[in-house]
Amino acid sequence: MNVKYSKIACIILASGVARRFGANKLLTAIDGAPMLQHILDISKGLFAKRIVVTRHKEIAEICAQQQIPCLLHDKPYLSDTVRLGTAYIKQLLPQAEGLLFAVADQPLLQKASLIRLAESFLAQPQKIHRLYYEETPGNPIIFPVKFANVLRQLPQDKGGSVLTKKYPELVVKVPVQDINELLDIDTQQDKTKLERLRPYSE
Repeated sequence: MNVKYSKIACIILASGVARRFGANKLLTAIDGAPMLQHILDISKGLFAKRIVVTRHKEIAEICAQQQIPCLLHDKPYLSDTVRLGTAYIKQLLPQAEGLLFAVADQPLLQKASLIRLAESFLAQPQKIHRLYYEETPGNPIIFPVKFANVLRQLPQDKGGSVLTKKYPELVVKVPVQDINELLDIDTQQDKTKLERLRPYSE
């Protein structure tokens, strides 16, 4: 399959336990499909390789139905998810120059923003590129592959954002058009906000 960004690998983090949400939020229906489906749809055809990293068998089954590589694990921390995803994608695409980390609970993220982020990385491939709304940081983030070893050794339960704080001079802020693109659904209150922003179906 021809892809738009052959030098960028996409790692979709889908391991959260969603304690504050009260259920597996990634299976919650939005427009008749699980929330997870949104990031799968908007990232399709863009990147050389995509993988999903999850603790949930139901998520792995959705990926299998769509022939998307999925790493099913039982590790407890966000740092574990990043470490496992980084190692797995490096096996699948050793020539990758950029590692894009996306979360699976941003149902308002636009494909155009993914494209803008990828184009920004290609223009400055030694920098860390992150979506922002004005001064508010969000996801996804693209790291140069030189950070792969560091990403495999993050502090317990920390994600790649710790590196953006450690190396602020390397961060390129890529703007989104609407702050709601950065909204991640962690609680029922977030779900209520989403319902106000767009039609929502169970």
